[in-house]
Amino acid sequence: MTIAFHKSGRFRTLSLVLIFVAALALRLTYMKAGAGGALQDTDAYRVIAGNILEGKGYTLDGSAPTAYRAPGYVLFITLVEWVFGGAGAVLWIQCLLGASVALMAALIARNIAGDLFAPVAALAVAVDPFQIGVCSQLMSEAFFMFLATGAVFLLVWSLRTRRAERYLVAGLAAGVAAITRPEFLLFIPGALVVAALWGRRRRKFLCIAALVFGAALPVGLWGARNRRAMGEWIFTTTHGGYTHLLSYNERFHDGIVAGPFTTWGTEGLEGWQEELAAETHLMGETERDRYYYERAGEFIAERPFAAFRTALYGAMRFWRPFPHDRSPLIRFTTGVYFVVLLALAVGGFFVAWRRRPVPVLIFYILAFETCVHMYYWSNLRMRIPFHPLLAVMAAVGVAALFGRRAFVGAAIALPEEDPLYSPAV
Repeated sequence: MTIAFHKSGRFRTLSLVLIFVAALALRLTYMKAGAGGALQDTDAYRVIAGNILEGKGYTLDGSAPTAYRAPGYVLFITLVEWVFGGAGAVLWIQCLLGASVALMAALIARNIAGDLFAPVAALAVAVDPFQIGVCSQLMSEAFFMFLATGAVFLLVWSLRTRRAERYLVAGLAAGVAAITRPEFLLFIPGALVVAALWGRRRRKFLCIAALVFGAALPVGLWGARNRRAMGEWIFTTTHGGYTHLLSYNERFHDGIVAGPFTTWGTEGLEGWQEELAAETHLMGETERDRYYYERAGEFIAERPFAAFRTALYGAMRFWRPFPHDRSPLIRFTTGVYFVVLLALAVGGFFVAWRRRPVPVLIFYILAFETCVHMYYWSNLRMRIPFHPLLAVMAAVGVAALFGRRAFVGAAIALPEEDPLYSPAV
């Protein structure tokens, strides 16, 4: 039996290595084909990174300091370009990080689906067309996906230990993810509850304190920088008001939510943006951000039913299975993939809901992200970084399809010293 166990262990390790190689090959192939939009700097991340490399500081225009973009992805681009030179290296590294996410998904799934079905999560990540696509875009999704999945894995890895340094690393990962996409700040209170309820009893307070300190460090440094450079404590960005107003305004509601259109055309969007620019051209960055929030608040107060419809529409856009801006074949294949993934994940939640804390934590993340994008601008792209978590639950759903309830949970009682194992409690 020992020989059989070692052989099966080597087989599972080999399968994960092959899945990682396949995931990397798919992402590199897509990236080399130029199908992902190549180096279009749509959100000006590389503009800020270029100014940092030129010694001008964290600025959009080369002079005035900015907090319009969160610093995580900007600093990632800056580091990669400083080490390797050129934005092309950023996409190569993103492909590597995207393939690594497949391994992390398998390690998380191992806690509730067991060793036998954990590779299913890795395979689901490897072939996910949505994730393959974002790795070839100069946008924050691929980097954030790596950080968010890593934060979940590190927290789960820490729960059955009394080692505060593991919680510190998990907190650091969550903090860096939060300064990459600020809505991930909401992960931190959920992580604290999970650590308090399911962490080991001895040294629990010290471990929770380490988690808080690790998460607060990157966020606090970003806030302190903004206090010094811009005169205000800004722990997120000055972009939130715009993304809130982008959904909660008359033109979007009447034309898209309640109107005949499915997308906001370039001409209409640019016209609206020009009007906003004319209204706010004398305002500073933080004043403009507050003004946008106020405008959105006025729309909500004056038209509450329209605001309610907009919120529901945001949730629908977040969970939309089919991309609207691709060919019919791509829309169909990607949509079918997501429907199957989601159906298996729902089954996984149903089967493993009591196998805490992993399903609870994943459900919490998906719930708060949905709520965030009911309030701010929402589209399918915002959901992609959380597909690996759906893949984890889909692996449980696949295990349940085989009728082997024994596999839903820790399949092998490994010792606590195993660095990659943290059983469900």
